[in-house]
Amino acid sequence: MESRLPQPVQDALIDSEAKSGIKLLTVALAGVIGTAGIAGLAWVSWGSGVALAVAGALLIATAITLLRALGSIDHPLHDASVIDRDLVNALVTLERRAVIITDLHGKTVATNTAFERLAFGNLRTVQDLFRGHDGYEALDALVSTVAREGEGEAEFDAWQTNKSHLRVTGKRIRRHIMWHVACDGDQQRLDHERTQIGEWGAPLFDRLGCGVLLESADGKIQYINSILREWLELPDEQFPVKIQIKAGESQLLVGGTQRIDVDVIDVPLKTREGDRQIGRYRFMRKLDHIRGRITDGREILVDPIFDAAPIAVAVVDHDGAIREFNRPLKLHAAGKGIAAGKSVFDLVKVDDREELKQLVENAHGGKPSSMPLDVVYNTQPERVGQVFSSPVSKDEETFVILYLIDTTQEKSLERQFVQAQKMQAVGQLAGGVAHDFNNLLTAIIGFCDLLLVRHDAGDQSFSDIIQIKQNANRAANLVRQLLAFSRQQTLRPKVLMMTDVLAELSNLIRRLIGENIELKVVHGRDLQPIKVDQGQLEQVIINLAVNARDAMPGGGKLEIRTSMIGPDHKLVEQYDVIVPDDYVLVEVIDSGCGIPKDNLSKIFEPFFTTKEVGQGTGLGLATVYGIVKQTGGFVFVESEETVGTNFRLFFKAHSGAAEDAATSKKQEPAAKDLTGKGTILIVEDEDPVRMFASRALSNKGYRVLEAASGEAGLEILLEGDDQIDLLISDVIMPNMDGPTLVKEARKKMPDLPVIFVSGYAEDMFRENLANEEFSFLPKPFSLKDLAEQVKTILG
Repeated sequence: MESRLPQPVQDALIDSEAKSGIKLLTVALAGVIGTAGIAGLAWVSWGSGVALAVAGALLIATAITLLRALGSIDHPLHDASVIDRDLVNALVTLERRAVIITDLHGKTVATNTAFERLAFGNLRTVQDLFRGHDGYEALDALVSTVAREGEGEAEFDAWQTNKSHLRVTGKRIRRHIMWHVACDGDQQRLDHERTQIGEWGAPLFDRLGCGVLLESADGKIQYINSILREWLELPDEQFPVKIQIKAGESQLLVGGTQRIDVDVIDVPLKTREGDRQIGRYRFMRKLDHIRGRITDGREILVDPIFDAAPIAVAVVDHDGAIREFNRPLKLHAAGKGIAAGKSVFDLVKVDDREELKQLVENAHGGKPSSMPLDVVYNTQPERVGQVFSSPVSKDEETFVILYLIDTTQEKSLERQFVQAQKMQAVGQLAGGVAHDFNNLLTAIIGFCDLLLVRHDAGDQSFSDIIQIKQNANRAANLVRQLLAFSRQQTLRPKVLMMTDVLAELSNLIRRLIGENIELKVVHGRDLQPIKVDQGQLEQVIINLAVNARDAMPGGGKLEIRTSMIGPDHKLVEQYDVIVPDDYVLVEVIDSGCGIPKDNLSKIFEPFFTTKEVGQGTGLGLATVYGIVKQTGGFVFVESEETVGTNFRLFFKAHSGAAEDAATSKKQEPAAKDLTGKGTILIVEDEDPVRMFASRALSNKGYRVLEAASGEAGLEILLEGDDQIDLLISDVIMPNMDGPTLVKEARKKMPDLPVIFVSGYAEDMFRENLANEEFSFLPKPFSLKDLAEQVKTILG
């Protein structure tokens, strides 16, 4: 039977057997010759009987010796000096890992090539791995441990190389130790792998027809083949730091804007020691090589599923000529008259055709864009959309599938959202500016009132003071518009009938619009009441009437129409943002010049106006929008140039009954005598406002204490010796604001009357004082307003 052992081992075994046979033959011959000689001497000296006895004993001893030698021929030798080194070296050479065999003291018996390469030559002892190094003593201790316990291992810092660690493992076999030495250096292993690729791997990888890369465990690229370099459009000398594959490891990104659909197969690169992964090979095939190829004689696009899809699809050649298309593309606004053979570039505006052409060329080359192309379709009115691309092959010809999506509605919603954000930001700015202006106007109006106390109508300064006050009041109206736009004005809602409000306003509106404009008010039937601030509602109607007048300089017709609509009304369905419910609809319709379409989306923006400089503030419609929204209603506009404009106001119907007109107008009678007695604490961080209020109330007979901050006011309330009859506090102050001051004060003074003054709306802080009783005086206020409020509380 033929041996399957490697030839070096066979030669070593044959040589070992030959040597053992010669030794046995020598022992046998020596025993026979010795026996004959000794038997001859015994014959001469003692006779034949003694000679035969001696010869027999010697032959028996020789036979016993031979039998013992034959019995131990298959057992390992105990003495290292008689070990068969050729046999051991032949066996060690077969091991790929670094191996060294030593005696129990570490002296080398045999090594293999891998160990000699690792140790830079043949060593006398295993300890010489770290000769002159701190690891020598540790390795010597490891030798002793293995000799005593039978096995052991340890890790050492490498030296003389850039390797990271050496792991030495030993196992005792009789009177010898077999050592395995492993290197844990990842980078050297990767460098060795690159060397192997350069020797034989690169030509093989290129013949595979797929992209190949080798990367380390942290994703750093170690090697890419020429095919992948061509896909990435990289020159020979350029090497990428990282290659991006996204969309579930199926899209290779090229240049950040293009993609190649690929199939990725990962092959881990592991160490032989510890089975640790230090990197991986990645093999990539283009998906258009394995899918999207039509070979069964079918047309490119015949599946009825495409006709039922909500996306328009077109199959085009390299020049953009349409080969096939689905039904949604024919129904698309840009697809009217579409037919096979026509150019797909005609579907978009001229400005977008060059980019669409580039998209088709890239997809035809197997590199469709990773991002859709934004286009404007060639339609009236303009519609916008996105175009996606992917390649498909039929026989040897390549086509491009284009997916055309209409995003007009999405873009419109996006613009509305951006507009809402802008309006909110401007509203916050307007509210802050209005608050600061209210403080200034309060001081101006207040000190004018103080001057008017000393200068009556006969004084020559009277008219000047009146002019200052009137202009301050005009500024206060402008501030109220800002607050209305930002939805921060103070509302006093009450239940009203829209019919009654319009009846009272009709005479004023007629005077405002002039005689050349016909006013018609049409009241709907069965109108339900609404809950709104009457003053703000009147301002909305007046602003719309004035805008209508300005749109009809040569005369025309203004119609104000009211009606009751339910949750199923067609207008509720038409405007998606309206929550289905019962609404009172107010339509303000004019026959003026209309609003251009470009301006329709801007008319509610603050400071936007088409009027000449000095003819308008640009806050009229912004104020209308703010008031209606703060009331909880909705406002929409429809307009056509040269025909007219229709503003639709939706107010939610109120379930309660309307207040009696006499009751709604009934107010507390104005106090003729505004003087009084009592101690009042004024807490206001604006010095001019605090000074005016203090002087005004002091002139009316009250004792006034002042505090410039919430902390100072609280200290006077809790630690002062005076009995405070009324607290007047600003709402917004640094550190401690007005509501916090009142909460802290009422812990010890639960019945303390409070008047809040602020340039912001009462609703903005009312929720923080839900269980507290207080009065509110909005800024700017006059001396009379302040005195009447105090007189009402203190009597």
